Amino acid sequence: MFEQYNEIIVPSIENRYHFVDPCQEGDIISYRDDENSTNSHDEKQHKAKEDELYFDGEKYYTREEFFNPEDEEETKPPKKKRWLRVTIASILTIALLTNVWQMWPRLFNFDSIEFIQISRELSQNDDVQLYKESIVVVRAGGSKGTGFYISEDGYIITNQHVVDDANVATVTFQGGDAYRAEVIETNEEIDIAVLHITDDAPDHPVLEFHDTWERDMDVYVIGNPLFFNFIANRGHVIGMTEGREVPFLMLDAPIYRGNSGSPVINQDGKVVGVVFATSRIDVDGERMRVGLSVPVDYLKNYLEFEIEVD
Repeated sequence: MFEQYNEIIVPSIENRYHFVDPCQEGDIISYRDDENSTNSHDEKQHKAKEDELYFDGEKYYTREEFFNPEDEEETKPPKKKRWLRVTIASILTIALLTNVWQMWPRLFNFDSIEFIQISRELSQNDDVQLYKESIVVVRAGGSKGTGFYISEDGYIITNQHVVDDANVATVTFQGGDAYRAEVIETNEEIDIAVLHITDDAPDHPVLEFHDTWERDMDVYVIGNPLFFNFIANRGHVIGMTEGREVPFLMLDAPIYRGNSGSPVINQDGKVVGVVFATSRIDVDGERMRVGLSVPVDYLKNYLEFEIEVD
């Protein structure tokens, strides 16, 4: 007789499981593929792949997000920040245009164009070109003015208000050579300062003094007006101011900011005055703008520094 055996079904190795009923001794165990189990496993694997995360160095993405990224939209700056940038840019533009507008008349007014043209003409004169070699640009702090070389041992005349309270100034000749100069004497009453180059005295021609002048006498004025340097111009002597405690020599000549300290040179090449200001004064019943200069004889009377006068 055949013995009765109980068959226990076990799935294949990929999907092994057994029924809850325990095997009895002598039971036959057979294996088979369970289609439902396999499908379930495949679904789990597929889901696991879908749940797998991918890292791009900054953040994690799902498989779908990583391989099929959404089109990035251009990030628009916040309206508030954009408004702030536009406002700042507008303010800076207006400020720049305002500065240009203010400087334009200084640089390109008819008077300045005229004196530049005259300076070009005068610079063709060998004597005027020689005078220009004695002129210096004087800088002390934020101030710019004019000075001129008066002795071979390094002395320079300029205005007191150009150096103000400074102890030293920088002087630069037309050729570009610059020197440190000590302020050795000032006189506020006549607005004159004497400087001395502390290094070896440069080899430049010096300007000599003459203490007489005549009404309507033709003169040259050489200096550093406005934004220009070493500009030569011409004019004539009007006379002395009236009604002032200390009278000064009046000039009908183009004088501008930066001309302070310019020498007034006669036709013989001698200095008869030192420019220090401009003013509007009645001259022969006419209100006119004139240049004011310190006569050379004041330098002899007011300064301790001795100058040689022809």
